[in-house]
Amino acid sequence: MSVTLAIRFPLGRYHATGWDRSVNEGAVEWPPSPWRLLRALVATWYTRWPDLPAPVLDELLDALGDPPSYRTPPAWPAHTRHYLPDPDHRKGATGATDLTLDPYLSVPRDGDLWVRWDADLTGEQREVLAKLAELVPYLGRAESVCEIRLLDSDPAPDEQWWRPSPAGTETVRLLTPARPIRRPILELSTVEVRKARRTVPPATTWVAYARTRTEAVATAAPQRATPDRADLNAVRFAVIARAPFKATHGILLADEMHRVVTRALNGGSGELLGHGGAATDHRHAHWVPVANGPERGATVESLLVWVPAGLAPDEVAKIINVRWLSGSRGNGGYEVKGFPDTELRLQAVGPVEQVAPELCHPARRWRSLTPYLPVRHWHRKRETLDEYVTTDVRRELGYRSTGPQQWPDVTVTRLSPQETLLDRWALEFRRYRAAERMDKARRGLGLRLELTAEVPGPLLLGQLSHFGYGVFVPELSDPR
Repeated sequence: MSVTLAIRFPLGRYHATGWDRSVNEGAVEWPPSPWRLLRALVATWYTRWPDLPAPVLDELLDALGDPPSYRTPPAWPAHTRHYLPDPDHRKGATGATDLTLDPYLSVPRDGDLWVRWDADLTGEQREVLAKLAELVPYLGRAESVCEIRLLDSDPAPDEQWWRPSPAGTETVRLLTPARPIRRPILELSTVEVRKARRTVPPATTWVAYARTRTEAVATAAPQRATPDRADLNAVRFAVIARAPFKATHGILLADEMHRVVTRALNGGSGELLGHGGAATDHRHAHWVPVANGPERGATVESLLVWVPAGLAPDEVAKIINVRWLSGSRGNGGYEVKGFPDTELRLQAVGPVEQVAPELCHPARRWRSLTPYLPVRHWHRKRETLDEYVTTDVRRELGYRSTGPQQWPDVTVTRLSPQETLLDRWALEFRRYRAAERMDKARRGLGLRLELTAEVPGPLLLGQLSHFGYGVFVPELSDPR
């Protein structure tokens, strides 16, 4: 028997520093250690369910004493920087400040972290665990607001799961309380452990975890003397705007980034900037504002520069040197509507599978994150709207290179029941570039694609797909 908890971070952030790491190292404990998970249950008992008898909690903790397995959602590292006054700082004076990092993982708001114990719980223990988990307010630091639920199903671990093992393509060590589990040990504070002159809490051990498939955390590509261009094809920035940057105006961000990089390269680098998308299998740069969802009111959280043909080191240097984007035009103070001043903070450089994993997971079903803008003209008397859209999508897929294999067949479903080329969801998006007039706006639709076989992303199709339109995200199955 087993028991599995599903943890979700609705704010899209997970903050937690491992026991043996400093916060200024910029490292995040991932997955959350068994020590952290059991302490969260104990803390919740104290603050939110003190009526639960202590012996019942102690029996539950001991039943969960063996190291669990984890399936982690896609995540990528980020941080913010803060300059705090040190003891020599004086009010009204500059200097005498210390740099402090706030590292965290950015995770999908609807992505579940699964924690699975091989434990045979009684019916009463399952009920207690379900209620305790539901009451946990955050996991890690208080910024890591979480929602935890007990799954009724029993997902089977595969190669994507972190399991106690020293062998694998990825390894990590996590702090784990030793059996038998003693609640007083879990209640020790960091100050108490340090006062006892210990580097780790008593009655704990480090457990090595490993998995054989890499897809969860994107990190910057290691520097090499002569890197292969194809190994480095994506750069990702966090978007920090003066006001929330609406996903409906993401094309302004993409268009401005394209303009600034083109100027930095003096208009050169055909492989990067490109032209004739269909004729070249769309191998040149895509400037993709990544929103936190397709829902109304979504905002842009990051900007992805993806070049399927690969990036040269000098091109990467030009791209990551872009730190600010603005809608200001000329000296007259004209501001492009919907484009607040924006700071770009580098998050990751490397293969797109690691830099933007939420766009790349292999799947059969894909859903619009931004409207699909058809390329062909619709001849209403020759074909229905569904036939037109399906043919248009199939042609667009045919222009995207997949190597020696052909694209699998696809079934296209419109997300709106309206018999029109512009549904209400797409209508809210600005569908024309900054230098174009409003009458140049393309028509758009929300779509769901179902292919006969799994394909990896990124999947960007249709008009303006190089500027953030026609972005599809995988719809992954949920064991609930």
